[in-house]
Amino acid sequence: MTGKDGPAQGASPRVDRAFVDRALDDADLNALRLALYQATADDSLLELELKTVPMYGGALRQTVVADEAVEQLRARAREFLLDPPEDFTETRPDDAELRRMYEVFGGEKLTDRDWAYRRGLAAFDDHPRLARWTGPRPALPEDFHVAVVGAGFGGIAMAVQLEHLGIRYTIYERRSELGGTWSINTYPDVRVDTTNFLYQFFFEKNYPWTEYFARAGEVRGYLEHVARKYGVHEHISFDSDVREASFDAATGRWTIEAVVDGWVRHLTATAVVSASGLFATPRRLDVPGVEDFRGEIVHTAECTGRERLDGRDVAIIGNGSTGVQMLSSVRSRARSVGVFQRTPQWITPRERYGEPIRPETRWLLDTMPYYWNWYCYSAAALRLGGQILQEPDPRWQAAGGLVSEANDAYRETLTRYVKSQLGSRPDLWDKLIPRHAPMARRLIVDNNWYASLLKDDVELVTETIERFTPTGIRTADGKERDYDVVFTATGFVTQKYLWPTRYRGLADETLEDRWSDPASGGPRAYLGLTVPDFPNLFIMYGPNSQNRSGSLVVWMETWARYIGEALVALVETGHRYLTVREEVFEDYNRRLDAAMRALVWYDPASTERNYYVNEFGRQQVNAPWRLEEYHELLARFEPEHYDFG
Repeated sequence: MTGKDGPAQGASPRVDRAFVDRALDDADLNALRLALYQATADDSLLELELKTVPMYGGALRQTVVADEAVEQLRARAREFLLDPPEDFTETRPDDAELRRMYEVFGGEKLTDRDWAYRRGLAAFDDHPRLARWTGPRPALPEDFHVAVVGAGFGGIAMAVQLEHLGIRYTIYERRSELGGTWSINTYPDVRVDTTNFLYQFFFEKNYPWTEYFARAGEVRGYLEHVARKYGVHEHISFDSDVREASFDAATGRWTIEAVVDGWVRHLTATAVVSASGLFATPRRLDVPGVEDFRGEIVHTAECTGRERLDGRDVAIIGNGSTGVQMLSSVRSRARSVGVFQRTPQWITPRERYGEPIRPETRWLLDTMPYYWNWYCYSAAALRLGGQILQEPDPRWQAAGGLVSEANDAYRETLTRYVKSQLGSRPDLWDKLIPRHAPMARRLIVDNNWYASLLKDDVELVTETIERFTPTGIRTADGKERDYDVVFTATGFVTQKYLWPTRYRGLADETLEDRWSDPASGGPRAYLGLTVPDFPNLFIMYGPNSQNRSGSLVVWMETWARYIGEALVALVETGHRYLTVREEVFEDYNRRLDAAMRALVWYDPASTERNYYVNEFGRQQVNAPWRLEEYHELLARFEPEHYDFG
């Protein structure tokens, strides 16, 4: 539950009252309250007064311990931590008790749907999302084998699930190390923008992160740790690029063509799980004259970390998550930086972004029973309310509002933030304050981006790029700027799910062909996971599967469980393959499209330049369902939704 299991840390701190008080100063007191109650069974802790505080400028509210109850809670926690009971033993709460504690935590009554989704968010179970055999594990056919493509978060989540089920598998990873996007991306100051207390597997308890928002190297080290601890690493075939896979109905197997260590190999598998991820194919810069430029042009997904920046003139094209994240670090080394912005983004503050986890806080997480569990739950519960920001309110709009009361309030808060950061430069307001609604696009975390723009050695360029010249970039106003290095933070071709691997199904049609048909509206899948006529093929992070808020990694565990249950059904029924029924697929996507149309992603000010929206004008990345509803749809594999062969 709360025991630390990860890389070795430094010497133990000297713990006295002052040290404990510093830990309590930094604690999430509501999480601490529930942890202390669970450890002591002191019912009076549940009766401590609470209050709600505004978040995001009043758009949302958070429940916290009231000021008048803080010292009482601190005193009890201090006593427990300095003089813990000698006979204390950690236990797991049963479902009734856990549900009651959830309700006490937020001062709310949970519906059955709320409870079903939230049950695993405090991670008291050893493995909160786990597929199981319906009886004793059967003897598997000798040739029953699963090919997993990609060794990032999704591939490792799937592999851990297969380890638990005892199903043979191989992960094919085209790079020489695991990590997925956290191996590919080595651009300056790359890090997560979701707190690690959400961006983590919940079957791995209390990993000793050093920062609240870990840098790429630490995330990759975490995945290495998980892969080795759970027996996954030995199943990874590195330097193995899966180029093509074709399904044979006669044998019920996939034939896979892969380049392994430079050699073409033909392999077979019962099932294929694509865990290549959404951000696998870099979007290339499509500007005249690129081939004439004599300096360096580097897509941020292809940085080596060895690019020479000191004393050089550098351009960063793009102001999405990557471009914003890297500016401050690049500026600290370059002679000058040109920031090329096409579309203003909502670039937002994020509490504790860039902060190390203090020794006192690390000690509290390691020492206070159940605190890690409730700290994680607190982080998840706070973000549940964020879903309301994506939901336009027709009545509010009819009365003159833009989106909804909550979304408009958040827009005002973010607008004030932008203006406060620009200080003496109100001339930049119109260039940097977006016209689209917050949440219509992915929110960007401010990594000193606004502060960097105000420096004399940084220039914001909003004119359209006309062409590259041999020495730099010319914009539509005729101005030419010279650069030695150009970073293209232009993102990824998110319409190219699974590309460049070609998957060919029953109708001798590739997924790429099917999804490029305008009549299809682009990539589609059932539950984001499966496509008709492509048997035993499952997609991790597939079309319309990105969660509306919270932890993506929780959903990777959830998708892995669902796929595991599908494989269990396949084995236990004695069939060779399964494929989602066409009518189930069509009905699901009709409902999905209708639900999406009611959300903020189709804001007219945003759809033209928004990676959520594809070339056919359809939002293809996010699931429109509230988290509780999406969880319900994925809660169990439904055999009646599939044809078996």
